[in-house]
Amino acid sequence: MFDPEKRARHEISGSLIYSGRRKGVAGDTYLPADARSPEAARRAKASFLDSEQAERIHVNLMGHYIRELDRQAENRLEMALDEDFYDHIQFTDEELQILAARGQAPLVFNMIQTSVNWVLGTQRRAPMDYRVLSRKKAGTQAAERKTQLLKHVSDANGFDHVTSDAFASAVKAGLGWLEGGQAGPDTPGPVMLRSESWRSMLWDSTSTAYDMQDARYLMRSKWLDADIAHGMWPDRRGLVERSISQASAGLFMLDELGDEPMDHAEAEHFGFGASRGHTLTSGSASRDRVRVIECWFKRVVGDAAVIRGGQFAGELFDPWSPGHVGELNAGLASLSIQPRQIVHVALFTDAGLLDIRRSPYRHNRYPFTPIWGYRRARDGMPYGLIRGVRDIQRDLNRRAAKALHHLSTTRVTVQEGAVDDIETLRDEAGRPDAVIEYKSGQPAPVVQSDTNIAAAHIDLMSRDAQMIQSIGGVTDENMGRSTNAKSGKAIIARQDQGALATSTFFDNLRRSRQIHGEKTIILCEQFYTEADEIRITDARGNPAFVPINDGAPENAIAAFKADFVLGEEEWRLTVRQAQAEALLDLGGRLAATAPQIVVQMLDLIVEAMDVPKRDELVKRIRQITGVEDPDADPNNPTPEQMQMAEQKAQAAEMQKRQAMAALAEVEAKARKITAEASKAEAATATDLIAQMTAAMEAALQIAGAPAVAAAADQILGDARLAAGLPPDMAAQGAMPPVPTAAPPATVPPVSQGA
Repeated sequence: MFDPEKRARHEISGSLIYSGRRKGVAGDTYLPADARSPEAARRAKASFLDSEQAERIHVNLMGHYIRELDRQAENRLEMALDEDFYDHIQFTDEELQILAARGQAPLVFNMIQTSVNWVLGTQRRAPMDYRVLSRKKAGTQAAERKTQLLKHVSDANGFDHVTSDAFASAVKAGLGWLEGGQAGPDTPGPVMLRSESWRSMLWDSTSTAYDMQDARYLMRSKWLDADIAHGMWPDRRGLVERSISQASAGLFMLDELGDEPMDHAEAEHFGFGASRGHTLTSGSASRDRVRVIECWFKRVVGDAAVIRGGQFAGELFDPWSPGHVGELNAGLASLSIQPRQIVHVALFTDAGLLDIRRSPYRHNRYPFTPIWGYRRARDGMPYGLIRGVRDIQRDLNRRAAKALHHLSTTRVTVQEGAVDDIETLRDEAGRPDAVIEYKSGQPAPVVQSDTNIAAAHIDLMSRDAQMIQSIGGVTDENMGRSTNAKSGKAIIARQDQGALATSTFFDNLRRSRQIHGEKTIILCEQFYTEADEIRITDARGNPAFVPINDGAPENAIAAFKADFVLGEEEWRLTVRQAQAEALLDLGGRLAATAPQIVVQMLDLIVEAMDVPKRDELVKRIRQITGVEDPDADPNNPTPEQMQMAEQKAQAAEMQKRQAMAALAEVEAKARKITAEASKAEAATATDLIAQMTAAMEAALQIAGAPAVAAAADQILGDARLAAGLPPDMAAQGAMPPVPTAAPPATVPPVSQGA
């Protein structure tokens, strides 16, 4: 068993995490060299675990464990009490004894559980969606594969239920834990995701960061059966034997390395028979148990190989990573040797080390992610929703017990000697059909009840119930109960008030999911290395099979760096409803003036609503309207998107051809009109030429008769006036002037032969 003197040494030496260069110890690593054969490495490791250096490490880690157990003990008891209140365990054993002595019933009106259940139900109704985004354009399709792989891993591990369990611990007790790591032989797939109880966990209480990246250690305590411990560490069988806590007939012992919240289940299991007066026979099976402590701690390594440049800059170099090796071979990155804090893990009992090694996870972070409720500013200790209303709930139960006691009991005033047996009178006075017999000549006993006092207690109970809602933040409006709020705006305002009062839990959950998702991506890159085909399902449960690591760059999981990004969907139901109603109102206003805009935004309106088969409705609306998914990756279209793009191209080509045909028809009509106009112009010109020719011939004939020419001019002028033409048109050059020939000086004789 654990030695008190050894505990004192642990407490003294547990001030700093052990470093290989401290206290004159040479070297910076204490693990066997990888170049040795497996058998030689096993012997070297066994030799190291029993060395003086390993003893110093064990003493140091045990010191940290004991100090944190003592420092967090008070708050851990409060956290356990908070969970008891949720589980209707709201009276202590001493209070139950007092109530039994008074004849009062231990009534429990658990209003806390209803408020907590509303918060937990809200989380389950608002799942968080996420995507994996590539840091380089070339890795866009690979990032899409990682998104699908993460959904596959989440489905295989039931991660939604795991998250709900951890979130419930954060709401009730103030702290929940998510764990991610390499899966065991009984877990589907190479990556494991699960939750861990806060009762098993201790952490560096000097840490202030939300994700505990500044913590020097995280510890988990587990009880194992001795035969399981022997199978896990066959080379440390003697140490396991020295660490056993036996539970057999008439004997049960626990070490002092746990507290009541950590060991309550263990004590209840082995104390079952004794607590009920049963005695185990000598033939009863014994069960040897071992407490194993798992400590993840950071240790400064002076020659850590860190990637410099490229998309993996800042990460510790992993020679098994295709992405790391590819960047180095391509000359896009280089290695830098520098001091870094490296996460290590040690497994030990109170007797010594079972195993110690560098963290097997490439992300160099703790595998545990906390989900905080509230944190006490004074010392960073967590607490949940129940802590602030626990005293009010206790007062409510006491008021109920007292009110019932006053209503169900009576007080009798009787003169001495009026009855033969006081106890008989006491029992009879408490009956609703009491018959009280007293001696003749004596005053009758006076029976009284404290109904006024009971009414006062009931009134205080009502006030306690209102205070629980006011302080807890979950109002009647949140739970759909009728109140004095009549208008819709007043109800929504009170619902928002209650939602905002509990928003801290949901903000912390979102932050923890982001941190845990970043770790999970790297776990998938590290452990999904073989060619495989994964199954993913859509919202309707239809399966799709996606290849990974089949040699195609777009299916390579570890070749490109990617980032985990949570969606921004609002988790509060009332806010989402208000947003959807605002979109519907906007659509109604636009429908009267611009209905085509409403058609284009219809998919977004339905997407913002909490309706069944929402994704399928949005998909069909986009198929009908031809609107593209705004979140779709243009570089990696889905078959549906490719089909829609082809249909749109065909429709655009048809519309183009129709427009060209209409344009050709218009142009043909224009050419016809132009030709007819040209023909008419040509005919007009021909007539004009004919008229001018005739006029010139006439002018030549009358050249010798000026009087006839003047008469002709007069006739033509009158004709122009009648036709609406100006009389001086000829003078303006519209018509050529008629030439007048001067009389010849001599008239030649007419030739007879002409």
